[in-house]
Parts: sequence; C-alpha cells; structure tokens
Amino acid sequence: MKKLFFLLVLVFLMSSFSYSQTFLIRPDAGIGYLSADDISGWAANYGLKIHLSANEFQRYGLIVNHLFIPSNDQVSYLCTGLMIEQVMFKYFNMGIGSIGYINLVKTGENIFGIYSHLGFEYNLSKYINILASYRSDFIFRKSLTQYNAFLFGIGIMI
Repeated sequence: MKKLFFLLVLVFLMSSFSYSQTFLIRPDAGIGYLSADDISGWAANYGLKIHLSANEFQRYGLIVNHLFIPSNDQVSYLCTGLMIEQVMFKYFNMGIGSIGYINLVKTGENIFGIYSHLGFEYNLSKYINILASYRSDFIFRKSLTQYNAFLFGIGIMI
C-alpha cells in the first residue's frame, strides 16, 4: 500500500512539474454512513489529495484514501484515483473523480466508483485553507454501494 501511494505520487509529480505553478496538498478525514444490500454501517475515511492548479479556480490531481467500517473487519478499501476540483464564488468548492477501490481484506475484489464532494473552502492565509464538505461515493460492486460522509480537510499550498 505504501509502495503504491509513493509510486502514484512520484509519477504524478514528475509528469506535472512543468505544467503547474501551484501544488495543493490536502490531508482530510471524514465520517459517514456506507450502505448496500449486504453491508451497512457507520464508516470513516482518511487520506490525502494532491492537486495541481490549472488556474486560480480549477485544480486536478490524485486522491488516496482509506475507507473502512470500524465495526466490520470485512470492509476496508484503499481508494485511489484522479479527480478535478473547482472553486466558485470564492468559497464554494466542488469536485468529482473516478476512483478505484482496492479491497484490503478480500483479494480479487477490486472495483471502481465515482467520488464527488460539495462544500465550503475558506482561505486562512495565502498558503493554508480549510475545506468542510459533503462527500458522496457511488461504488459499483455486485450491489450498488453508497457512502455519504462529512469531510474535513486542511490544504497547504506549495
């Protein structure tokens, strides 16, 4: 898992140095509810987003998260993928991405889904911002799985 994360970040940074002026590194965490026909329960996630700025209001980048249900040892996913993000009206933040969900418990059950968030982004300074948002994931397993959560992140611009 650590090797995959390191490889993704390395490839992304090497391929993007000449195209972007600003990096945004955003560690985040969230808590919400995961539901499907065969599994449900309170779930949590934590991870990291690495964005490159396309312009002042649009970003693109990588997402690496760990999504799990604390009370169920059979549900644990490493979420990796690409996403785009846009800030509108200076504070309204929205993002969407295509995410691969790597099952950390059952080998061979690696699936994909769609990640999205809508929220509020506030700049504390030129280099630090906070994000509070509603996260929604649609995970395309045998039965459609949905994860809805409150997400909080702190962004650091480099």
